[in-house]
Amino acid sequence: LMAKEIPHFLHFLLHRKLAAKNESRMWFNPSALETPALQKIKKYNTNKLEMEMATYCRDVMEGLQKDKMRCCPKDLLEVLRESGLRADITVIRNILKDNWELTSEKNGEYNFYHIGTDGELVPVKRKGRYMEVAIADLNKILL
Repeated sequence: LMAKEIPHFLHFLLHRKLAAKNESRMWFNPSALETPALQKIKKYNTNKLEMEMATYCRDVMEGLQKDKMRCCPKDLLEVLRESGLRADITVIRNILKDNWELTSEKNGEYNFYHIGTDGELVPVKRKGRYMEVAIADLNKILL
């Protein structure tokens, strides 16, 4: 009884009109699945080192009431080690360049700020190939 239906069902499957257009390998645009809830999950799945770096930079910028700060990977390495996290300079550099899409500026002088035990910001003059971090980029990372 069911064997008679198989050719008709195959014909239906082969000749039906699809509701979704073939936009990619998955037949739909992946951005159609992006929801605020999914973005929140992605943000909480962020690397612990990256979250600590972003939080530190945001705290410094808020303390200085600026929207940008300059730093080198080595500066952030010191901060992460002081906070008790094991970090590697190449991992920090990859986060800054790949995830945050920052580029090294020209070799020059800049001030890096350490947060003291009482919350005061202590400027330290540094020289090196610094990167400029913007608070708008950090807000995307920190949600």
